[in-house]
Amino acid sequence: MNLLIRLAANAAGVYLGVRLVDGLTFDGSWQSMVIIVIVMALVNALVKPIAKLVSLPLVVVTLGLFLLVINAAMLALVIWLTGDLGLHSDGFGATFLGAVVISIVSWLATAILDRDD
Repeated sequence: MNLLIRLAANAAGVYLGVRLVDGLTFDGSWQSMVIIVIVMALVNALVKPIAKLVSLPLVVVTLGLFLLVINAAMLALVIWLTGDLGLHSDGFGATFLGAVVISIVSWLATAILDRDD
């Protein structure tokens, strides 16, 4: 159940990122969105920890701000891996802002839905 909550949170983040950020577009179907979110989960589980470890000195020097660049790189990787599924970015700026929006929405949704009340 926790996995489905996180996937739904990422899907909501991608949807809001596309709606809020100029230059980040999605013109696919809901099935494409499901595949994109699954690829995003795999990239975040497999590639992101390696990227964090390799860039640890930069993360420390920038007091963690470089993690935003890593998030943008992971979103760019997802866009590249999913190819023709409909998620497109016009450049680094759109990808960076989209990654920020996706991260915030996913974090908020997971925090709200994962509460132990």
